[in-house]
Amino acid sequence: MKATEGPSAKSPATASQQRREMDRCRTEIAEAKRLLRAGHPDVEGLCMALADWSGELKLLEEEERRQSGDRRRGVAGPAVR
Repeated sequence: MKATEGPSAKSPATASQQRREMDRCRTEIAEAKRLLRAGHPDVEGLCMALADWSGELKLLEEEERRQSGDRRRGVAGPAVR
């Protein structure tokens, strides 16, 4: 598993960047589950990783829903610097 890379939660991300980040979360979640099922000895660390990646995915999904709702209402997103 890798350290988090890319835009922080504070920086706006393009739709494609956000999809890549969500895909990455899903990949990391699947890998942690695979390792747990295979009997990896670091159960605590893998459970923490699952919690972290799942939380990150939830934040990204909520942001995607918020942005989708904003677009439907015609509300502009934050300005990109």
